[in-house]
Amino acid sequence: MIVDYQKNKHNAESVTSDFEKVLNDNSVDVVLICTHHHLHAPMSVAAAQAGKNVFCEKPLALTIEDCETVASVVAAAGIKFMGGFQVRFSPFLLKLKEVVPQPWVTIAHIIDPKWGESSWANDPVEGGGNVLSQGCHCFDATCFLNDAEPVSIYAGGGNFQHPTLPITDTVACTLRFANGSVANITIGDFGKPALLGKSGYQVFAGNVTATLFNLHGEPEVRLWGAEPERLTRSDLPGCEDNLAAHGYLQEMRALIDWVGKDIEPTNAAMIRDAVLATTLGVKAIESIKTGQPQSLL
Repeated sequence: MIVDYQKNKHNAESVTSDFEKVLNDNSVDVVLICTHHHLHAPMSVAAAQAGKNVFCEKPLALTIEDCETVASVVAAAGIKFMGGFQVRFSPFLLKLKEVVPQPWVTIAHIIDPKWGESSWANDPVEGGGNVLSQGCHCFDATCFLNDAEPVSIYAGGGNFQHPTLPITDTVACTLRFANGSVANITIGDFGKPALLGKSGYQVFAGNVTATLFNLHGEPEVRLWGAEPERLTRSDLPGCEDNLAAHGYLQEMRALIDWVGKDIEPTNAAMIRDAVLATTLGVKAIESIKTGQPQSLL
């Protein structure tokens, strides 16, 4: 049995395949939802209605309507909710935010080699394809770096890698913010970038440039117009391993402190952020289909 294997592997106190049992357990303070994407919204709703605090992996849902339903239930239940956007906690991304706190221009991407045709993440119901499944990380991190309200998105792209599947797998878009700043974002599973790696970010303002290379590999930050010119894992505190360098460890610590000590996290993706990340993906796809910019107001 899978549950027995997981119990032994992780030395867990208890393991169950019965979600209702978890919701009815008074000793459970927070539910971490890390299922296939189509279950995120209904399980988040059920957990919130049961009075459980919720950590939900990205994306919150694959439609704006489902995201808004979760947000309404979370607000009514008065529970703590955190979205699984660990990039916000990476010391490397936080260095970009420190050096260029108000970017004029942001260039970001998250690009994979081709995903398998039969992968659940490419299923239009269970996973939604690369743009919705993984692109939400790039949308969220870009908004986090800009710290401003996005007002419109204009995208090109389509289904380039998986023409037999009813998904959008490639997006190149421009995101405008209320303060006038702009971001160019590229998402898809069409290759392996040689320079910035799978996931990279550049922010520009006032003759200063900060670049994050290869976030999902061996990350480093390069600065132009600021010192030092190069920062690697050994230069940044809290990067003792990949879990910390990529933000996973800090994210879980923040969740535990919030639920256990009521210390509200400063960098976490709250419910509104999780809704916005999916909204940007959906609106980008709508822009591709219509050929028109999409308002976010």
